[in-house]
Amino acid sequence: MLKAEGLSFSYPQKIVFKDISFELKAGDIMTILGPNGVGKSTLFDCLCRLKKPDTGKIYLDNKAITSYNLKQLANTITLLSQTVKSVFDFTVKEYILMGVAPRISPFGSPKTKDYEEVNQIMLELNIAHFADRIFTQLSGGEKQQISIAKAVLQKPKIILFDEPTSFLDIGNQQKILRLIKKMAIDGYCIIMTTHNPDHAIQLGGTCAIMHPKGHMTICKPNNLNQNLLSEIYNTPLHLLKINELDRYACLAAKLED
Repeated sequence: MLKAEGLSFSYPQKIVFKDISFELKAGDIMTILGPNGVGKSTLFDCLCRLKKPDTGKIYLDNKAITSYNLKQLANTITLLSQTVKSVFDFTVKEYILMGVAPRISPFGSPKTKDYEEVNQIMLELNIAHFADRIFTQLSGGEKQQISIAKAVLQKPKIILFDEPTSFLDIGNQQKILRLIKKMAIDGYCIIMTTHNPDHAIQLGGTCAIMHPKGHMTICKPNNLNQNLLSEIYNTPLHLLKINELDRYACLAAKLED
C-alpha cells in the first residue's frame, strides 16, 4: 500500500535524513520515534508530496506518488499535522464535516449519510458535546481531538498522525491510542510520530527510530534497545516488563536529588 525506497532530504549545509526505506500494507501501524529536529515532520511532508525528496521514490498501491492528482492523493493519504488552524468561525460539527470534501464534486454538497457519520464519529470520540462550539475557541487538546475526527471522516487508506497526543492529558492520550489501534484493525494504514516510546510499545506493529545523523532503524517495539533510546534522547531510559500490565514499558531513570 505504501512503499518508500531510498528517501533522502537535505537543506543547504544540513542532511535531514538519508536512505530511508520501508513498506506498509493495510492494517499496519508504524510508530516513528526520534528527538526534535531529526526530520519526522519533513518525512511526512515528503510522503504526502508537500516536499520533494532529494533521492528515492514513494509508491501508493504500487503507483508512483507523482502519478496521483491532488484529489486522488487526498482520497488516499491524509496528514494530520501538529498545528491545527482555522481562520473561520466554523462550529465543530461544520469543521469535521469538511473531511468529506475530497469525496464530493466541486459543486456538490454533503449527503444525509455524511451528517450521520459525523454524529457517529463524535459519539465514538466522546466529543459530541463540542458539536455547536466554535472551533477557534477550543483549547489545543480539544482541537487535536476534533481534527482526528475530521481525518477519520475523510476515509483515506493511509493516515499520517504527526504527534496526535500532543497537548492531551493522559486519559485522552489513551483514547487516541485506542482509536488508532481500532483504525488499524479496520484496515487503515497508520504512521504516527511521538516522543513517547511507551506509545510505540502499546500500539505494537513496527517501530522506526530516526537518528540525529539522518538514518532510520526499524524494529518491533518489544525489541527496542534501551541504550539506543537513551542515546538518541540524551537521557537514561529503561525498558522494563510490568507483570501487572503484561507488557513492557519505557520509563525514565529516577531524578537525582
